Amino acid sequence: MSEDVKNKLFAVMPVAMGGFIVAMAIWGDDSGMHAPRWVVAAAGGVFVLAGLMILGQNLPWFAGLSAALMVTLFGAAVSWVSFGPGERQFTSTLSLPFIAVSGPGNQILGRLCFAPGAILLDVWAVYLWLRLLAGKTR
Repeated sequence: MSEDVKNKLFAVMPVAMGGFIVAMAIWGDDSGMHAPRWVVAAAGGVFVLAGLMILGQNLPWFAGLSAALMVTLFGAAVSWVSFGPGERQFTSTLSLPFIAVSGPGNQILGRLCFAPGAILLDVWAVYLWLRLLAGKTR
């Protein structure tokens, strides 16, 4: 099997999974969602864009656009967890050899755990957009 065919087959999985998550965000039942629909759709969009990046890896501008969009969506979802309005529910687990204790986590500590990743992803997204707008795709 050629490398191109393998890449296309490998790209179908994240596109299908992400598409399913986006569809659930749009048409799914609210009772099972613990985040706004746009956050769920953004998470699914990350998978769709990852698959599209695999498909478009030989098209530098398309791959750059897909990367910028993917990091932007991922950063937006993580930023909502850390900095968005409303209450969050976290769990915390302490694992030691042969024992694990789990329970509800502190909301402030949970948000603080997500904050560095959110900031890093948001800065990375700005960097990717600036590179894309400057015409630098590689």
